[in-house]
Amino acid sequence: MDPDHADDRTLVTLLHLRDIEVRLGDPYSIVSEMNDDNNREVAQVTKADDFIVSSKLISLLLTQLSENRHLHAVFVTLFDPEGAAIYLRPAADFAAVIESARRRDEVAIGYRLNRLSDQAPSYGVVLNPPPS
Repeated sequence: MDPDHADDRTLVTLLHLRDIEVRLGDPYSIVSEMNDDNNREVAQVTKADDFIVSSKLISLLLTQLSENRHLHAVFVTLFDPEGAAIYLRPAADFAAVIESARRRDEVAIGYRLNRLSDQAPSYGVVLNPPPS
């Protein structure tokens, strides 16, 4: 199948899966692949919690590996199904998140504001916020 047709089918499938999720009332995340990065941007309207792999992600990963071969172990852990995970936990402020992560020997990478969770392009997600 040509890449454009494959992306079209993926986009339609994502919309159907989101419709099923709404009707069932049982939320879930979806991992999919897009050939064209422009289609990835279109697909993001389905839901912020979805993860879309594109050729851009792969090229960025390979570029980083070519610059620093020691990152291989990091990427293996991040992309292994049994490896790293990101959890959202309720908190009053980011200082509480940092302290909770420290006590669990975890890393706090950011926060998500619920009131902005339906607004593109960031959907309320703030990564690597300033310590203040």
